[in-house]
Amino acid sequence: MALRVIEIVTPREDKEDVAKSLEERQSDEGYVFWGSPLDDGESLSFRVVLDVRETEDVLDKMENLFAWTDKYRIVVYPAEATLPRLDPLTKEEEAEKNGDQAGEEEDNGNGNGRISREELYADVLDTTLLSRHYTMLVLFSSLVGIIGLMRGNVAIIIGAMVLAPLLGPNVGLALATTLGDRKLTWESIKTLAVGVVLCFALSAGAGLLLGLPDPSEELMSRSVTEFSDIILAMVSGAAGIITVTLGVPTSLVGVMVALSLLPPLIACGLFLGASMFPEAGGAGLLFAANVICLNLAGVVTFLVQGIRPLSWYEKERAKKATLQAAIIWTVLLAALVGLMLLQTR
Repeated sequence: MALRVIEIVTPREDKEDVAKSLEERQSDEGYVFWGSPLDDGESLSFRVVLDVRETEDVLDKMENLFAWTDKYRIVVYPAEATLPRLDPLTKEEEAEKNGDQAGEEEDNGNGNGRISREELYADVLDTTLLSRHYTMLVLFSSLVGIIGLMRGNVAIIIGAMVLAPLLGPNVGLALATTLGDRKLTWESIKTLAVGVVLCFALSAGAGLLLGLPDPSEELMSRSVTEFSDIILAMVSGAAGIITVTLGVPTSLVGVMVALSLLPPLIACGLFLGASMFPEAGGAGLLFAANVICLNLAGVVTFLVQGIRPLSWYEKERAKKATLQAAIIWTVLLAALVGLMLLQTR
């Protein structure tokens, strides 16, 4: 069972409100909390140890409680263990005894084991911001991928996938769509565009300078788009989003998701640089289809995982943004499927 510690720093005059809010669901959720004064003499620090599944519910309650003031700070960090133990088995047994009512309460909370919305946002934002480290990762992974595809070495290609620089912006775009966050949307698009341009330019330059006198089988396999590739992109996108919401490091998710992103883009650049235009078009079509499928699957998976904004206004805005994005991704996917059908004929 993953544990989290929530530290809430509030003014002394809000002590009773915070304690009351935490006590209301303490017996139901099974968490423990305590408060202590800070050195400044004006603030209190409450610490809550709880199951990761209950984190989002507590955070939402605290944010609603302090929405009218900026004199507070909430920090979330992981906990390896606690004694006495917070036993999830005991909680499940009590829920079974209470019957349907307990089941309904569980459904209202974050009962699927994922991390909280705020933790997820922070994790995704770290990999979405455009930075020098991101551009270096794009260049390095592109070089590794170019070598792997030109030599037909699967192990080297997987090495490029582990770096997975294009994963962060795509996950960020899917999350921004689900939350209706415009700032995160444009940041994700900007970072993704820079990564795509750098990777494509480097690959095209390598194809122009070195040529492709004897293309490897791994390289040629990326010049054709099949319907199974769309299924692969959908499945890998959904699996990647699920593991991200569980707090798994993106490097572990990258191999599966990057399978549908980095190699086709590198192949497109190599083919174009070597003046193999039909193959370049096929690889470009595969890359475009995979980006669309990954984002469409990502948005759907975030919704299934229960990722929603907190306020009603943000929920309405997010609902509109999600619907618009889903329509756009679906139309683009239908257009690409139409091109694939034309190619087969």
